Amino acid sequence: MQKIVDYLKLNSIAVALALFSAILTLIANRSGVGWSWDTSDYVAVGKNFAAGNGLLDATGLPMTVRPPGLSILIGFGDMLGLSANSSARLLNALCAIVTVLGTSRLLQLANVKRTVLVVATALVAFSPALLWQYSMIWSEPPFVALLVLATIVALGPASTKKFVLLVALFVALFFVRYVGPVFAVSMAVSAILFDHRKLGLIKATAANLSALAISLLPVWFWLQRNQTIDGTLTGARTPGGGSLLDPLKTFTATLGSWLTANPVEGSIYLSWNDYPNNTKILGVMLLIVFFALTAVYFFLFDARGVDQNKTLNVLLINVVTAVVYVAFSAYRFVHFELGPLDNRMMIPIFVPLVIVMALLIDRIKLASMLSRKGVLAIFAVFLIFQAISSIDDALRFGRDGRYWAAKEFQNQQIHEFVKDLPKDSSLMSNQPQQLFAVWQKSSVFNQFQLELAQTAECNNRYFVWYNSTYDDGSPNLEGQPEGASEIYSDESGAVLDLGSCTSSVATFWP
Repeated sequence: MQKIVDYLKLNSIAVALALFSAILTLIANRSGVGWSWDTSDYVAVGKNFAAGNGLLDATGLPMTVRPPGLSILIGFGDMLGLSANSSARLLNALCAIVTVLGTSRLLQLANVKRTVLVVATALVAFSPALLWQYSMIWSEPPFVALLVLATIVALGPASTKKFVLLVALFVALFFVRYVGPVFAVSMAVSAILFDHRKLGLIKATAANLSALAISLLPVWFWLQRNQTIDGTLTGARTPGGGSLLDPLKTFTATLGSWLTANPVEGSIYLSWNDYPNNTKILGVMLLIVFFALTAVYFFLFDARGVDQNKTLNVLLINVVTAVVYVAFSAYRFVHFELGPLDNRMMIPIFVPLVIVMALLIDRIKLASMLSRKGVLAIFAVFLIFQAISSIDDALRFGRDGRYWAAKEFQNQQIHEFVKDLPKDSSLMSNQPQQLFAVWQKSSVFNQFQLELAQTAECNNRYFVWYNSTYDDGSPNLEGQPEGASEIYSDESGAVLDLGSCTSSVATFWP
């Protein structure tokens, strides 16, 4: 108890900032945590896990395209009687607290000046980019929190406890997001450099690479499971093609969107040209400043002393994780997965970049008190701008909801009708993930899953046909059932009665 009291005294500002971030998250999720296509699968897998049905997605198929970590957490909440919304609300608030406190701890390990520590920690607490993740049922909030914890552990002194914790955290990173091993490799290699002073290079290499190798055993098991199910390691994905410069340009504009407090999260086709001009310009300027500060840092750097070594260690691990992830993300976009380097994709390196910038600025001696005050004034204005933007976003999200959790979506008349259908019904739809955001009970099958729909235990089947998708208004897939009686219709779509579950569903698709 005394340790907790002492911690609160020494870190009162960091604790206050962490609570501020958590409260913003709770406000943003007041009317429901944001919901998207991914969310439907995360929640469906969690509910099926809790019910003992296996790791099945919103359409009743074994999940391969996403790891089960977030879903299992939601499933545990379901076992405790919590709704998916309540579980996500609590989880995201906790992740906000861990991320802010972890940032403060990393800056303490780097021995930065107190003013720099407070400002950098506040940037993380006030960040709209992070808030946009905390206001969704996505895997990013727990992933960012785990990354911060793993970085702290990797920086710790070599010990059996450290290596055991690294194994656990590396495994957790993969099972929350498939990209976890990319960060695990960066941290393990960095930790070799930290530990070689105590253990020697050979022992440090053996210890950290052993921790990495052990953590990859469950990863291998899961990938083999996926291979058995659908012939892929991480689900079917489509590469973007083109050159590496294209996604790197998108990343640069994303940096600019962080500065403008207006994070950009676009469709899978988002590119450099889709960003506002101000984010492009600011992103380029930020990179120029970053490289200039780096050059000045190493020109002034004095490697003597334990404190300097600690500072360099914190700088090194954050630079390595950020650079490796950006490079991997660009390569992945071109060759494996058409996922733009937007706010959501790049959010794992938000904290590392803040920490790196803080360290670079901290080590540069300003020429005069006047210039020092001027820099502090600029940062104060920037912090206020970020805080006001986050508060405004939180109030707006809390009032309106986000994506499929938005009141506009949930309160559509067709959805109100669906919510009144008998709970023991089996639903089908040409947009099953979209409908699951409303139904949230059992799997929603599409028109190509007649065998699965036939085996579902239910009293009656209904098909919800959407005339267009909610996100972009594009027309839907072919395959509307024939001969089914229409029991509801409006401009958005129709609800069709497919009859008793004892009859053959195939009769409506001759």
